[in-house]
Amino acid sequence: MFTERLWDLIKAYINEAVDSALDERGYTQKDTYEEKKQKSQKTGFDEFQEKYEKYRQYQKQSSYQQSYQNNYKSSYTNTNTSKNTDEDKYYKWLELPNGSSFDEVKKSYKTLMKKYHPDNFHNNETKRQTAEKLSQKLNEAYQYFEKKYSKK
Repeated sequence: MFTERLWDLIKAYINEAVDSALDERGYTQKDTYEEKKQKSQKTGFDEFQEKYEKYRQYQKQSSYQQSYQNNYKSSYTNTNTSKNTDEDKYYKWLELPNGSSFDEVKKSYKTLMKKYHPDNFHNNETKRQTAEKLSQKLNEAYQYFEKKYSKK
């Protein structure tokens, strides 16, 4: 009984999230009489699967649009600005404001590496892999600033 109630709550929450995401993007449909009749005959899980599939299609479309926009923007960007955007990205990865000193970069790097080092997550494989990716980004950013400030 408890598990059924919990399952119903989870389905309702996910259905609401999917509906709101689809509504924001204008993917709502007016149900015809036939569709309403079919929905009444479907189980809750079937309805959930359909909504989830619609949501996945929406995600694919938005990712295609984003990749198109990124390709379009990158083809018209000036090469001089790409260095600045990399630097901005590195500051963001190190959770620092733009123009921070090397001492601040070093301090932030050390604290973030202590927090997100992959060895801290040896029990959970997915968290460890995420931590590895993050530590690679932090290392890349730190190496960039070492070269910039000629500390190496």
